[in-house]
Amino acid sequence: MLKSRKLQIVFALCLVFIMLVAVGCGGNEAPKEEPKQEAAKEEPKEEPKVEWPTKNIELVYHSKAGSGGDMFLRAMAKSLEEPMGKSIIVANKPGAAAMNAWKYVDDSSDGHTFLGVSSTLITSPILNNLPLDYTSFEPIAMMFVDPMILFVNAEAPWDTFEEFVEDAKANPGKYNIAGGIPGELGFVAGKLLQEASGIDINVVPFESGADAAVSVLGGHVDGAIGEYGEAVNQLDAGKLKILVAFNKIDGVDAPTVGDKGMDFVIEKFRGVVAPKGTPQEVIDAWVEGAQQAYDDPEFNQYWNNMKLVKTFRPGAEFIKVMEAQDAQIRKYMQ
Repeated sequence: MLKSRKLQIVFALCLVFIMLVAVGCGGNEAPKEEPKQEAAKEEPKEEPKVEWPTKNIELVYHSKAGSGGDMFLRAMAKSLEEPMGKSIIVANKPGAAAMNAWKYVDDSSDGHTFLGVSSTLITSPILNNLPLDYTSFEPIAMMFVDPMILFVNAEAPWDTFEEFVEDAKANPGKYNIAGGIPGELGFVAGKLLQEASGIDINVVPFESGADAAVSVLGGHVDGAIGEYGEAVNQLDAGKLKILVAFNKIDGVDAPTVGDKGMDFVIEKFRGVVAPKGTPQEVIDAWVEGAQQAYDDPEFNQYWNNMKLVKTFRPGAEFIKVMEAQDAQIRKYMQ
């Protein structure tokens, strides 16, 4: 009986030993790797579209109502209202060599305030050492070149540019010619005209080309340099006459400065820029609207009557035009 009991104990111990060995061997096996699950691919998130415009658009200009730039913007604004879907209001903020208008737009943050520009955006910062210039804004598009002319009263004693130059050389400092305010391209054109033709005239600052034309008609100044569009009504009525043009004007019989042997080019551009940081979707909407504006019959009639030269340059192309003009003006201002 005792012997049988011992055998049972030995058998049990052997069984335990075998089990421990089996567990030990099993523990040395490398753990089986679970099959890797591929990470779920995230769908690219779409950027939320900018809803624009959500209210009326303000288009700011640096000179008084009635100037060539003001009339251009008002005509274009009307043609843009259908593609934009909102009213476009032109706001005149003259003064401070154009800084009043530029600072107003630069300070705006509502996404609905833009700046109508001419070559003053190039010339005024150079001449007046202003803190803002063309690099302070986002280019939208250049739309036109605005032809410029030297015009006088129809009753003036000169019928040709040569006659005017001969008289001015014989009487240095005698004649007063209205030009734009310092910084306006008309003012710069007057200086270049003197240099190229060897005459000495007084370029009298005028904020508005329309005011200059009235002063010529009233005999307050001897002539003026301005946009063709600012004098077109009086020219058509035979009250004013052109002595020389700074650009070739289709359908107008007027010699150019190039025809008279003067080696300089003046191209006053018309366009629109936006505050820095304006979303690209808004810029694109403006570019699309501006292109559609050309097809508006009323606007088309306006810019043909004003003899504007259609010159569409969006975005980076517009920047290149401004860079080239900046270099040109700096060269002549040295």
